[in-house]
Amino acid sequence: MYRSDEIIQLFSRRNIPIEITRLILQKERDILFKQSLYNMIHLSIGAKKYKCKRFFYEENHHLFIDEIKEINGCFHNLKKYKQTLRDIIFKNNQWANNLYQLKY
Repeated sequence: MYRSDEIIQLFSRRNIPIEITRLILQKERDILFKQSLYNMIHLSIGAKKYKCKRFFYEENHHLFIDEIKEINGCFHNLKKYKQTLRDIIFKNNQWANNLYQLKY
């Protein structure tokens, strides 16, 4: 037996009017709908985090390991590597600004 059937039978035994029963069932449906939306959103956030983790850590871990090997524990190599990354980011920002200023 469904929960709503049980509620209807319980309220009919207690001689509660049908309008009040309908109102209570409608409120319960609204609450269950909101809870299911919350659960769906919560699960989608979890799935997105898992995909992000999988992409950045599992699929690209070889790239990260290669970068660590390139630095090789040397502070001088780390500074050069950081400067290389800064140059790449700077050039990317310049290209982005140039593309943003283009008028079609």
